[in-house]
Amino acid sequence: MEIKIAVIGPSDLVHEVLQVAKAFPALKPYPCSYKDVQETQDIVRRWKDQVEVLLFAGPIPYQLALEHVEEHKPMLYLPHNGTSLYRVFFQLVRENRCNHKSERLRFSIDILRREEIEERLDELELDVDEMFVMEYHTGQNTDDILRFHYELWREQKVDAVLTCVTAVYKRLVEWGVPCYRIIPTKSSITDCLQRAELEGKSVYFSDTQLAIGIISVEGFQNRSDSEYDIQRKKLSIQQVLIDYSEETQALMNWSSRDEITFVTTRGVIERTTHNFSRYPLLDQIVYRLQVKASIGIGFGRTANEAEHKAREALAKAKSGGGGNCYLVMQDGHVLGPLGKESQLEYSVRSDDPKRIYLAQQAGLSVATINRLISYCEGCDSYQMTAAELAHGFGIAVRSARRILSTLEQAGLAEVVGEEQPVCKGRPRQIYQLKLNQKMSEGEWNE
Repeated sequence: MEIKIAVIGPSDLVHEVLQVAKAFPALKPYPCSYKDVQETQDIVRRWKDQVEVLLFAGPIPYQLALEHVEEHKPMLYLPHNGTSLYRVFFQLVRENRCNHKSERLRFSIDILRREEIEERLDELELDVDEMFVMEYHTGQNTDDILRFHYELWREQKVDAVLTCVTAVYKRLVEWGVPCYRIIPTKSSITDCLQRAELEGKSVYFSDTQLAIGIISVEGFQNRSDSEYDIQRKKLSIQQVLIDYSEETQALMNWSSRDEITFVTTRGVIERTTHNFSRYPLLDQIVYRLQVKASIGIGFGRTANEAEHKAREALAKAKSGGGGNCYLVMQDGHVLGPLGKESQLEYSVRSDDPKRIYLAQQAGLSVATINRLISYCEGCDSYQMTAAELAHGFGIAVRSARRILSTLEQAGLAEVVGEEQPVCKGRPRQIYQLKLNQKMSEGEWNE
């Protein structure tokens, strides 16, 4: 197994990582050097689909890359930890002594946490007169850090600058500022590469996890359709599925009960659903061929486990009128309906005592409680009507009304208002769910 890793950072640091990586035969590192940290985004766009892991020189390039990388892609950055500080403090003290300066230090430093710096100074028993720390925060850029250090030195508040940022180091040296660069040690790089190898293996085994999909097709036969029309529809669907099978290298079987089963891997499903956000295959069947279809996809370590999850997913896809696609993960997490604004992510199981208590109190399943909380958090509101819940869950209004009524009887919801529908009809009751309130109150533990 070969794990491809993009090493993104200044050329000297990238070279150092590549040297250490020689001790990791499972890793295949690709050097991705930049002169300016702002080049990170272009590098990431170019490499993110070609490697399993992205490794950055520090937190700034890592943060710049976050918005361009899917959540499931492993991303790591080299830490500037205690051993890096020991080295730079040794250099600082040695040069102070050589230049007959006071051994009491005045310096500015960036990226690292103040507590960590103070711990290292205490361990080394170094005396410090002045220490100015610019801790890292999201959105921080090199210009901010450069300005912080230079103004302190210009105002003669510090005698030296310690920086983790290569661009800042180079610019300050050009300006004649006494500057020391904090770089990861070989042991830090080794630890980070070990993590990268583990992350890469995790991606590999996740991608090769078995996936089974079940497509249930309806609406073949209208009253006006002849047997020839029905066969033409079936042939059209078969053509779409053959193309999909060829593209994804999936095994596909069409049973006699208008169900199509296909077998592939989790990695293929992730790519074809754009990281579980939408499923173009369903769109092709429904909109291009004008037939109704529901798709359930399950993941598992065995074919039996994956098919069981796929059946669960298909049942959810067909509820509330069907025409949806749901996924059930090996750990019981449910995603769906894919491609809809109301897409939810929740688990059909839970070991959270709060949620178990709420389920028992309401007489509902833990899966329903998880689904309700996910829906409310997605809407950023715990208020809803039965019609809104039915739309969000993809179920009948009658079923949604029954869930809300059950919660009300258990004291987990109350009617707080009414909404008059646009068309004629009786007002809809607006419910306020108390799930978040009950969980925070701790009544579950009584």
